[in-house]
Amino acid sequence: MEFSVKKIVFLAIAVVAGVGLAIIPPPEGLEVSSMQVLGILLAAVVLWAGQVFPEAATAIIMSVLFIVVAKVPIDTSLSAFSGTTFWLLVAAFGLGAAIKECGLLERISILLLRLFPKSYKGQVLGLSAVTTITSPVIPSKAAKCSILSPLTRGISEAMGYKNEGKEATGLFLSYYSAICYSPAMFITASVTTAALVGMYSPEIQAQYTMVVWALYAAPWLILMFLGNYFYISRRYRPASGNKLDVSFLDQRLADLGPWTKKEKIMGVVMILTILMWVFKSQLGIPEYAAVLFALVAALVFDILPIKKWRSNVAWDSLIFIGCAVSLSTVLPAVGVTDWLVAVVGPYTAMFFANPFLMIAGLAVLTLAVRFLILSEIGYLSVFTAFLFPLAIAAGVNPWIVGFIMNAFVIAWFLPYQSSVYLTAIHSAGDGWVTEKATTMYCFVYCGIALIASFLSYFAWQAMGIWGV
Repeated sequence: MEFSVKKIVFLAIAVVAGVGLAIIPPPEGLEVSSMQVLGILLAAVVLWAGQVFPEAATAIIMSVLFIVVAKVPIDTSLSAFSGTTFWLLVAAFGLGAAIKECGLLERISILLLRLFPKSYKGQVLGLSAVTTITSPVIPSKAAKCSILSPLTRGISEAMGYKNEGKEATGLFLSYYSAICYSPAMFITASVTTAALVGMYSPEIQAQYTMVVWALYAAPWLILMFLGNYFYISRRYRPASGNKLDVSFLDQRLADLGPWTKKEKIMGVVMILTILMWVFKSQLGIPEYAAVLFALVAALVFDILPIKKWRSNVAWDSLIFIGCAVSLSTVLPAVGVTDWLVAVVGPYTAMFFANPFLMIAGLAVLTLAVRFLILSEIGYLSVFTAFLFPLAIAAGVNPWIVGFIMNAFVIAWFLPYQSSVYLTAIHSAGDGWVTEKATTMYCFVYCGIALIASFLSYFAWQAMGIWGV
């Protein structure tokens, strides 16, 4: 690993800022260990912002320093590793690798796309709908992009659209925008959303099951789906009504061959898993247990060979998530949460009292900080740890706060902000769409997301979930 001047500067800032904060005499209400934890956390944030070390390495350093320096018990510093969210992610990562390995997602996507009209608007609608429907199957947004991006390019070229033209850009944005907004509704559609679940209190986690989460998120997702569809289908529509040559999709199906035994088994396993999620209360099977059963089936039937499980699962990401999510137990343990509510709470009450100010403020905060902290989970783990207690003190449901932050965390104003975006734009090969045209759409996407959030407030109020 080479250290550039930038990394050395960020490392120096992290050490100076972290040590400086850690040795400051604690104000009333905090202890020495509280300042040490805050200093270590500040150093970790700077290291993440500067990408000095791999994310997982920084997270491990942070957790170990909590134990060694601040004397935080290991079962607190690494609490997430024994929690349900971590094991849900272990299973979801493995299932995603299994589904990609057997080719099930591509086959289902092609079969569904054939059902939609062959016009430009029909394909915009189809790509948006198919991506949304299949999004819970694989938690990795980048993995989904690696499958859907080449497929979408093939559709664009089969319809005769010029590469780097507005029509091709519109088709790209149809599926990519759905990649971005569908995780807000489906917990297993994104590693980030699954990690966010672990940042809530056990009471919130128990209340917002996968099905309940999806129901409460539905108003926002419906508005996002319609807003993006109508904008893309009008802004990027072609001058002439080219039709999709369905033989392209037929050829892709032919290339896949007949349904394999592994695809059939994986399909049955996923159907049973979804049924266990839906009937969780009747069956008494927790969601993470259902996904673990599905993972075991994928391993037993060799849909995901053990060697592929070792190599195709992002184990470093799992370690990073476990360490980062544990912040939700570390800060309360050293008294930071209670102090924050007592000292800062009165000044933020007005912010939380105005729902539109709160929504806009959280959106702006998320979009601004994401220019500095590239990790979606890193950002959420730090800021939810501080904002959730303040929201509860102000009488606002922390689920809403986390939902809004998660809705805007995917921003791709600049290519470097999102590895998912880079995967999407490059996995179909060079020369299809341009970075300039696709990154500019992020402004439109965020505008639609803000309007959808404002309108969803009324739905959440009617559902009775805005307040605590």
